[in-house]
Amino acid sequence: MFDRISRWYDLLNHLLSAGQDMVWRRRGVKRLLRMGRGVFLDVATGTGDVAFEIKRQSPQSLVVGLDPAEKMLEVARKKALRKGLSVLFVRGEGERLPFKDGAFDGVAIAFGIRNVEDRRATLSEFARVLKRDGVLVILEFSKPEGLAGKVYNLYFHHILPLIGWVVSGDREAYTYLPRSVEEFPAPEQFARELMEAGFSRVLMEPYTMGICYCYTAFKEV
Repeated sequence: MFDRISRWYDLLNHLLSAGQDMVWRRRGVKRLLRMGRGVFLDVATGTGDVAFEIKRQSPQSLVVGLDPAEKMLEVARKKALRKGLSVLFVRGEGERLPFKDGAFDGVAIAFGIRNVEDRRATLSEFARVLKRDGVLVILEFSKPEGLAGKVYNLYFHHILPLIGWVVSGDREAYTYLPRSVEEFPAPEQFARELMEAGFSRVLMEPYTMGICYCYTAFKEV
C-alpha cells in the first residue's frame, strides 16, 4: 500500500494536516536530540522527513532510515541527493531490526507504530538497539475529545479519505488511515506498553489539541 502511494505521500501529508505534520516532526526531533549529536535510527522512515530533520537539527549526527517499502525509500534517497544530506536508507522491519544491541543513542518512529504487525515485538526491538540512557521518540495520531474531537472526527473519517482518494487515486490507503488510528490504544495504555517493553520512564505530550501525541521513552538500565 505504501509503495502505491509513494509518489503522493509527501504532498498529502502536508495537505491533509495543513502543514502541522512538519511542526510535529520538528518538535519530536528536538525531544530526540536532548543529548546532542549521536547515532540515530528513524524507523518507518517513509520518504525520510524525520531522518532529514535530525540531520538539519544535528548535522554531525549519523542517521539511518529504515522502512519496508522500497518505493518509499527510492523517494527518500532522491530527496537526500537534492538536499545534500547524508542519510543511510535501508530496507527492513521494526519487528526484526538488522542492528546490534545498543547501536543507537536514539530511535524515532513517526506515524508508523500503528502499522507494524507485532507492536510489542517492535517496542522490544527499539529497547534492544538503544544504548543505556538512550531515548525513543514516537509520534502518533490520537483521538481528541470534546467539540474539537467531533469536528476532527468529521474531517478525519469523511473529508480526509475523500481528498486522499481524489489526489492519489488510492481509496484503500486513505480509508485505512482513520481505521488504524481508531484501533490504536489510548495514550495511557500505549505508555504502559512502552514500560512493559523495557523503558524506565515515558513522557506524553499532546500536540494540536491531542490530534497527535509525542511519546518520549527513556532506557535508563
